[in-house]
Amino acid sequence: MRNLFTLLLVFSSLFAVAQTEISATVVDTTGMTLPGANAVLLRSTDSLLTAFGTTDGKGEFLMQNVKPGEYLLRVTFLGYERPDQKLNITEDDQFLGLGELKMYPAGFFLNGVEVTADRIPIRMKGDTMMYDADAFAVGENAVVEDLLRRLPGMSVDANGQITWRGRPVNEVLINGKPFFAGNSTLLTQNLDAKAVQNVEVFDQQTDAEEVSGVDDGQDNTTINLEMKDEFKAKVFGDLYAGYGTEERYQAGGKGFRISDVSQLGILGTINNINRVGFSGDEIAEFNGNSGRGRFTRFGDDGNLPVSGGDAAGQNRSLAAGVNFGRSIGKNGQLTADYALFDRTQAQQATTREAFTRADDKRNTETVQTNASDSYSHRIGFEYRQKVDSVGRLRVNGSGFITGGANNSLANTIIEGEDFTEDYSVDQRTTNERPGGDIRASYNTRIGKEEGRTFQASVDGSYNETTNDLILTTAGLGEELAIPGALANGQQFQDQLTVNTSYGGRLNFTEPLSEKWRLSLTTNYEFDQNEGDYDFRLDEDETENLLTRTWNGYTGTVSLVHPFGRGNNFSFGTGYQSKELGLEGDVMRSERFNYILPNARLRLRLKKGFFSSSFNTSVSAPSVNQLQTIAQPGSTGRVTIGNADLEPAVRHSFRTFLWFNDQYRAISANANLSATYTDNAFGNSVTFTRGQQIYQTVNVSHAWTGNAFFGSTIGMNFINGEFRVDASIIGSRGQGFVDGESQTNISTTASLGGNITSELNEDSFIKLGYTYTTNRNAFSDDTSPVIETVTHDLLAQFELEVNPRWRLETRFLYRFFEDAGFTGSTDIPDLRAALEVRPFKKARHYFRIAAFDLLDQNTVINRTAQAFVNSETTSDALGRYFLCTFFYRL
Repeated sequence: MRNLFTLLLVFSSLFAVAQTEISATVVDTTGMTLPGANAVLLRSTDSLLTAFGTTDGKGEFLMQNVKPGEYLLRVTFLGYERPDQKLNITEDDQFLGLGELKMYPAGFFLNGVEVTADRIPIRMKGDTMMYDADAFAVGENAVVEDLLRRLPGMSVDANGQITWRGRPVNEVLINGKPFFAGNSTLLTQNLDAKAVQNVEVFDQQTDAEEVSGVDDGQDNTTINLEMKDEFKAKVFGDLYAGYGTEERYQAGGKGFRISDVSQLGILGTINNINRVGFSGDEIAEFNGNSGRGRFTRFGDDGNLPVSGGDAAGQNRSLAAGVNFGRSIGKNGQLTADYALFDRTQAQQATTREAFTRADDKRNTETVQTNASDSYSHRIGFEYRQKVDSVGRLRVNGSGFITGGANNSLANTIIEGEDFTEDYSVDQRTTNERPGGDIRASYNTRIGKEEGRTFQASVDGSYNETTNDLILTTAGLGEELAIPGALANGQQFQDQLTVNTSYGGRLNFTEPLSEKWRLSLTTNYEFDQNEGDYDFRLDEDETENLLTRTWNGYTGTVSLVHPFGRGNNFSFGTGYQSKELGLEGDVMRSERFNYILPNARLRLRLKKGFFSSSFNTSVSAPSVNQLQTIAQPGSTGRVTIGNADLEPAVRHSFRTFLWFNDQYRAISANANLSATYTDNAFGNSVTFTRGQQIYQTVNVSHAWTGNAFFGSTIGMNFINGEFRVDASIIGSRGQGFVDGESQTNISTTASLGGNITSELNEDSFIKLGYTYTTNRNAFSDDTSPVIETVTHDLLAQFELEVNPRWRLETRFLYRFFEDAGFTGSTDIPDLRAALEVRPFKKARHYFRIAAFDLLDQNTVINRTAQAFVNSETTSDALGRYFLCTFFYRL
């Protein structure tokens, strides 16, 4: 850590000219810094003095504007000596970080002691920062994650996000190949740090940049891990199994094998401790190691599930994945993957809602018991091929099937100002969704002139969703003459939705001059939703058949102005002509024509990056928004479509600023976005005694916006950092309440900060606080304001007692302020864990963990929405203890 800030000080000074900066920290044999030491750079040929520096109070010196050549570095200090160090600086070198230069007592070398040559820990060649991995000391059992955290300018947060000089890392390569491709969420917790020879960081060119030879201004920070030959083709990973009180268990593991031509990853987990799917660590490692690099949560397409934390209720989760990648020929790369997920859940929840309309106040309480099962299977592939020096081909696709079943029993009591409703709903649903997609793209340069490129791509997808619902309602006082709404008796709904889409895109870019390029784009899109909804209640039966198509052409003309190094400005306009068609119970065909302007500015600043963009897009209503059979909810909320909907037009503005000052150890980023929507999709809400009917309608306009600011400030005096985050999300839109037009305003604001102090390389203390408020109001003077306020306090302590013992504790205290319909409440959550490593060299260990030590057994969520405050309280696992053994491969 002693030379960390020394090296950070020079990272942000990157010059385009062929001159180099040299930095180092001068220390004695005990590691104490030596302020006032003199450093001179002598030309090897004639010993001419070229550069000079004196160490400051921290023992650091900096030489600037050193030209390429061969030199001798001589450091002197009264009473100390050291041999001259040879330096060979090339035109590609922009920065040399020499780390610690050790001085020896005078006369030391007369004793015949041999001193090994100094390593150069950091070297800047062109746009690539190179770290010599062996120059950064890590522990005997360290993994790549430990190494990355030691590198100046590099950080890895608790979620696995790697950043370099404040920039998120988008892809990690091994030996220059995308074995660890994808998101910056990679956490290499398995590969031995000793297996890495060099770590390289650079801005990787996209296919379009490689083909055109022109920097598009987009930041694609990439890490390349150059492995030592003796570690290639070895298997690494871990296995674990644990058991605890209350019959809690977990088991799983992951294994990887990487060589120059192929890679294989296997991942699996099963548990009943409410960790649904994989942790972010496991997903990042699996997807990265196998080359796909996808970081997704469990969704409709059956991707590998990511655990967002402890789930509510009682959960049993099984997840597994296999991923294989192989080099094809000299310039091809094929990856393929398979993912499996299976989950069962039992949950008891109580939902309280307070509807606070000016002329109708009511409280709703629903006690609900749920039992559900869900599953998914997915197979995918990607093939990349360098066709020639200027041609790139990429093909990817996937196939999946997801499904499940849910049984829910709910009892709802509604207390209005002059009425009371008390009814029960028994809801049973089953669903299944098979589907797939494929996409192919080809980029090439036309002729020898840089910037003249042609791109073609095609894509297609298909999926069908079957959803069967059996709903039994009893005790409902008022029934609605709307098919699908809640009604006493047993109703059946059989829903089949089939989605088919395909399209193609062509782009041609022509350089008009050194400063301007012309971009021409045309594309065709076809999107079709077929809905077959069948409703039965007693002897009544209703069927709604509807096919929605949305197809047409879009043409765009843009001018691109590159300037400086990686900067560009572009603007243009598009013309879109599409037809919205409905067939079945409703017949309709209507063509819509739009002008779609766009503009974008990207700037690479000396200490940061700035981007700003504006664009216009069109969104067509889905078949679910058009269907006229209602979708009931067990709590009384009913949604119904509207066959008269028209497309919405969105005008979006986004801007992003990133700043990083390594001299002051400060980084910050901010983004601002705003969207104005014409003909927006809004809601028309009708209140009845026992139900609320929500129907999608077109409204004149809607606004949405959000702003975010985050900053990290290094604090050397506590050997740590301070982080602060602030955000606000707001919306303003028109809607209808019982037929009357009203404007709704919603805001969510959050302000949080935490301070971390490192006690040593593997120990820290963290304290944090977050304030969150959710507010909803109408523009009239009679409707009340709805607001919820939450406070979160965090205290976390992790102590590496010695190489064999590690202690971890975390205390999270969440406090909910009084929300009117429900009082203030709090949930304290205390956890602790002890790691025991009885094996001296092997990295196997035991982990004994205690969860929910205060036995709260509760999960609470509060929200403020239009007309209603809501609170849902669910059960959890309560207090339990778990002992797990981890075996490192």
